[in-house]
Amino acid sequence: MSNIVLVKSGNKRIRCISREAADFKVKAKDAVRGVYIAKKAPYGYIISIEGSYIIGRNALRHVVELDEDLFSKWMRGEEISLDLTEKGIYIVKYGPIFAGSGYYDGEILRNLIPKSRTVED
Repeated sequence: MSNIVLVKSGNKRIRCISREAADFKVKAKDAVRGVYIAKKAPYGYIISIEGSYIIGRNALRHVVELDEDLFSKWMRGEEISLDLTEKGIYIVKYGPIFAGSGYYDGEILRNLIPKSRTVED
């Protein structure tokens, strides 16, 4: 991850770009560069699906691995009852697939994937 730069985008968003792209001069005042990876929320950072791929490969904590049935529910936008060790934001994963993040409140992993990115039956 040493070739990656995190930049603040807008009020509460974080984007990820390469060092080369960060050094590149852009003339447009409001140009958006990089991939959106996270947004600040009162309870932590909501990590996007793309961000979960970038961050999740190296994450040592707060990663939850789902089985096929729970992953299917997750991708439909459902919330999942789990027994995790502590409250907070968790990166969701199924095998090698990272699927965004959720907020665990002590009983339920709340799905933070936008409805427009969920799967319909």
